Amino acid sequence: MIVRTRWVVPHPPEALWPALCDSRLELRPACPVFYVGTPRPTQCRLPDGPGEVGAARQCVSEQGEVRQRITAWEPPARLAFRMESTNLGFHRFVDELGDVFELAPSGQGTSVTRTTTVTVRGFGRPALYPALWVGLKSVHRFVFRNWQKMSLPSGQRDDDRGLGG
Repeated sequence: MIVRTRWVVPHPPEALWPALCDSRLELRPACPVFYVGTPRPTQCRLPDGPGEVGAARQCVSEQGEVRQRITAWEPPARLAFRMESTNLGFHRFVDELGDVFELAPSGQGTSVTRTTTVTVRGFGRPALYPALWVGLKSVHRFVFRNWQKMSLPSGQRDDDRGLGG
């Protein structure tokens, strides 16, 4: 199954890129799926140091974490990674989980496309795919809303970049 979400964030790709591997997600979720068990991301980070192909990436939620391996590192345009392990509840039925973030300059900031590919095992696949799709789409939107609201690094303002009024 593939879940793809596009969003425009009012920051240039160079300012947004660091959030892909070092950010805290602090907004409260608006979507009710987070209140019925979908893991709400709280942080992503590079636990072992700098980013590059082969480096570890970690996504932390309120219920546990997903440990990932970076497969593409092309700042500030493309980041891809795949899940290596997780202690979240979905580990019982998810075989593979991979993500690709693509960033492109837009007149309004950065157009971000996130594509998640997931493979489920077992006889319950037909029933699981719709729930996974809704959960992943909600996670995508939650992350993008957080990035949309984040502050730019000190000394940079939206109106200096032609992004605000």
